[in-house]
Amino acid sequence: MSSPRFAAALLAGKFCAKLCAAFFPKRGSNLPGEIALKLDPLFLRHITGVDTAKTIFITGTNGKSTANNMVVHAFRSAGRSVASNLEGANMKPGAAAALLKNTTAGGRFKKEYLILEVDERSLALIAKDLPPGQLCVANIQKDQVQRNGDPDYIYEKIKAVVRSAKNLTLFVNNDEPRSKSLGGQAAKGGRVVSFGVSANARASQIETDYGVTMPCPVCRDALVFTHFNIAGVGAFRCPSCGFRSDETPDYRIDKADFENGTFTALGETCRLAYPAAFFLYNYALCAAVCAENGMAAAELKSAFGTFANIGGRMEAFSCRGKTVRYMRIKQENPETLQSALDTMAEDKTEKVLVVGPAVVDDIVPHYSNTFYTFDCNFEPFAASGVERCICFGSTIGWDMANRLRYAGIPDEKIEIVGTDDDEKILAAIAACRSGNVYLITWIKKYEKLKGYAG
Repeated sequence: MSSPRFAAALLAGKFCAKLCAAFFPKRGSNLPGEIALKLDPLFLRHITGVDTAKTIFITGTNGKSTANNMVVHAFRSAGRSVASNLEGANMKPGAAAALLKNTTAGGRFKKEYLILEVDERSLALIAKDLPPGQLCVANIQKDQVQRNGDPDYIYEKIKAVVRSAKNLTLFVNNDEPRSKSLGGQAAKGGRVVSFGVSANARASQIETDYGVTMPCPVCRDALVFTHFNIAGVGAFRCPSCGFRSDETPDYRIDKADFENGTFTALGETCRLAYPAAFFLYNYALCAAVCAENGMAAAELKSAFGTFANIGGRMEAFSCRGKTVRYMRIKQENPETLQSALDTMAEDKTEKVLVVGPAVVDDIVPHYSNTFYTFDCNFEPFAASGVERCICFGSTIGWDMANRLRYAGIPDEKIEIVGTDDDEKILAAIAACRSGNVYLITWIKKYEKLKGYAG
């Protein structure tokens, strides 16, 4: 029998969810959960009917939203009943809100599977009250230094969850050292499933004047990478202790053909809807989770063929006769910036880069910098056919211009628009000869520029 506190939290949360759905849809992914947890801090623990074995958490630094939505799409395409937080509310209130929408009036979970994207810093807090039977760690990389500090801080938090979990099936990225090493931390009775991507046409040896290799997560000596499929992710080994990626992980994406948009998974040739190398790891994770949960290869192939990614990752709009492709990155995150640079470098036609890093104002103190750009290799992009680089913004547009100079782009090809004024930014784009424009900025600025141009 539920406690009065839980009953009140459930009722208030459900009422709030209905109000949000009717009047404030953007608040519905988080606010109902905030209210429920305020009234009953153990709300997640009091939900009944959740099958731990069918509770799947997807966490990590990069790609967890896409991977989560891909797994949910595949499960639903195969006829599985799933509850999830597809809107990206990946902290404890978001998890509570997802459950609120999928429980009876008595607080019993109504679906077969619970699949949640979980913020890596919030994982321990959520798992304490809602333990997963399956945990996917996409990667552990640099991100939000003012919040997370060094990636090893996040690594230790995830490792503690892995060590304490009982009968956990742990999915690790074979090609990302921190994720891979978590397999050696699994508690007794757990299983470790590895996924990866074979070397492909876009694999590279990423070396810059400013780069350093990451330390081995086992012995702390320097790792040696044979190649990178994406920044910091690829075949690796530690010369000191022998820790390394497996030549053949349990599940692997092979034969990636970016021109024709195909790859192979579970022996099937599948559609590659998004021709960017980092997407391959989302497909690999999805293939591993689906196969381990009994999905046939033909079902997975069908799901991959109909998957559409969430908005805001790779989009385009027209601006005065030019096509502007938005390359969203996570600011302070060198891996996502490197992926954007690699994608642009693949385009050998003349192009314009419009780049405007923003002030980070979601966490106090607010700040701005371009330090993460020095972890990236700009040279292939610089050599790929650049007409002009437009650096805008009232804070660090000048710093971004300096980073481009260090990459070898001549001063005459760099324009600084030292303002956030939409009209002036779009006017600078319109003055360029090339109609092939790439935009890197935060999503709110992208939406403003798109709306102003439209």
